[in-house]
Amino acid sequence: MTEVTYEAWLRYLFDRAATEEGEAWYWDDELASLAVSPAQAALYTARLFAESARALSGFSDAQVARGLEYMVNPTISDHCHFLHDGRVPQMHRIDAIEAMTILFRDVIAARCRTVLSHLDEPGANLLNGICYMWWDIIPLWGEHGGHRPNPMDDACLAVMRDTLHLPNPACQESALHGLGHWAGAYPEFTARTIDAYLAADPRLRPELVRYAEAARTGCIQ
Repeated sequence: MTEVTYEAWLRYLFDRAATEEGEAWYWDDELASLAVSPAQAALYTARLFAESARALSGFSDAQVARGLEYMVNPTISDHCHFLHDGRVPQMHRIDAIEAMTILFRDVIAARCRTVLSHLDEPGANLLNGICYMWWDIIPLWGEHGGHRPNPMDDACLAVMRDTLHLPNPACQESALHGLGHWAGAYPEFTARTIDAYLAADPRLRPELVRYAEAARTGCIQ
């Protein structure tokens, strides 16, 4: 297979029939394979996330949600395996991680409904699910007892910290969810980041405060 262009890759991922209730397009057994090498996947992902407001402006919330889920969920595709592929320069892998901050700021925060997914609050759209589960499904995990410095882990933690400052509570919840999963590997960073978050806004919803307190010690699902 000939590797696809960036534009063709975008169309493959997002130019699909998608609704909030319908079955996802990626379960179609007749779907043609997408030939993208790990190195190309890293470059395309970083570029998409960095210019996501413009690149995804022509697609519906459901189309964006399905495409992102295909990209980051390893039970659906191997697209994000590049994150652990030593043949891909670490700089390119980190570029893709760091650009997640832009994706969350310019697309996910703007399109997600302002509801909390861990409470199954009504009114959520498909993007809320991707937002909430981002750090649960993407193949990135905090390195317990690993060597420092760890630029990959540092990039992930920075995205969580920055996402925690976005005004949409769904994004704050996503960051807390991620920090909760990484609390075992980075307890000091997690505690410091969440403490600063709680201190910065005394008007936070009580439900978010409780979730933050649970995430601080890794007591989340």
